[in-house]
Amino acid sequence: MDTTTKLLGGLLITTMAMSCGTGTQEQSAKEEDPLANCPVVGQYVQVGDNQVLSCDQSLLGDTVHIPLSYFAEEPEIVKLDNRDEALVGQTTVTISDNYILTHSGYPLRAFKLFDRKGNYLTDIGTVGQGPGEYQSVYDAQIDELNQRIYLMPWQSDKLLVFDMQGNILEPIPLGYRCPKAKFRVDPVTGIITIATLPWKDTPAVVWTQDMTGKHLQEIAPGHLKGEHDTSNQEILHSPTLPDVFNLCLFFMFPARVDSLYQYDTEKNQLKPVFTLNHTTDPVPWHGYFEWPNHFTGEFSGPPIERKTKESWTFTQGETYSYIIDKKSGKGAYFKLYNDYLGNQDIKFPDGIFSKGYFVRSIEPGNLLTDIEEALKRQDISDAVRKKLTDLQNTIDDDDNNYVMIAKLKK
Repeated sequence: MDTTTKLLGGLLITTMAMSCGTGTQEQSAKEEDPLANCPVVGQYVQVGDNQVLSCDQSLLGDTVHIPLSYFAEEPEIVKLDNRDEALVGQTTVTISDNYILTHSGYPLRAFKLFDRKGNYLTDIGTVGQGPGEYQSVYDAQIDELNQRIYLMPWQSDKLLVFDMQGNILEPIPLGYRCPKAKFRVDPVTGIITIATLPWKDTPAVVWTQDMTGKHLQEIAPGHLKGEHDTSNQEILHSPTLPDVFNLCLFFMFPARVDSLYQYDTEKNQLKPVFTLNHTTDPVPWHGYFEWPNHFTGEFSGPPIERKTKESWTFTQGETYSYIIDKKSGKGAYFKLYNDYLGNQDIKFPDGIFSKGYFVRSIEPGNLLTDIEEALKRQDISDAVRKKLTDLQNTIDDDDNNYVMIAKLKK
């Protein structure tokens, strides 16, 4: 049964804009609501059975600067093990209560498992093209309850499974070959939720199944269908909220209006919860995310074209981030800064919100540069200045990466 709700691109907002203030506003960590003086930029509209917060880009006004402390507790900074076999380089990070899992794409290395103190434990599997091996991996999960690690290859009909010692176990069949799939395994029930690119001949865009591969329910692509083109399409799974399976689709050429969806497993529905009415034509590259009390999003200016001897390449233009309060509908463009460590701006995806945490993996040279720049500022407290100086004295350019982990406030 396909119960996906139709696109929301035609929604109009009639709320009048008010000024957030004059110019860019610095927000104190002591203020209760950094959006209190901002205009109402979105309102809830009824779409089928769903209440959808629809925001109008033309109502977004000034840029507010919001401290990380408004969203997250004070971060711990974990220095990863310096042994040769533990080095990670440029890396993405998956966090659980007791573990850190890293994946380095440049150069390609095996996943590496650390404890939350940074001690290297083991490699997870092996890079390669043989059975149980992997190269590009699109999503990962640590299952502490069952002492398992799951890896979703870039395009596969199997979910790879490893024990906490890094040994390959029997993979989980998926039923369909999944390009760029996102997933979540429920450790208690063993039910797996999977979302994949909705190509025209793909039977489902999202489904649930058990560990044997038996499909329990699914949703056909419907109006979400797209052409076969892995270089032009992404699924932006937004796992900020541990108990909510969010997703939105990212299409580049051409970009198209869409919504942020929650997958309701009980009703087997993709429920639209948020959308932005873009005022630019054509529609820019964009993505939506859900935080505990806000919806956020990004969109970029026109892509920059570069021609080489072999082909054309495209990179996104300047990126704009915005935030809307779920209850009040107030919102603005925003920038996030780390008031715990010298008020440095946080640039996505350098720091991300994922599965209940703010996480950033930092190479030692970049961390030293951040600290040096922060120490030049006059607006940091003596306590923060001492913290930065003490940290600076412990860092060496030859260190392994540092991982910043801050638990999100509810």
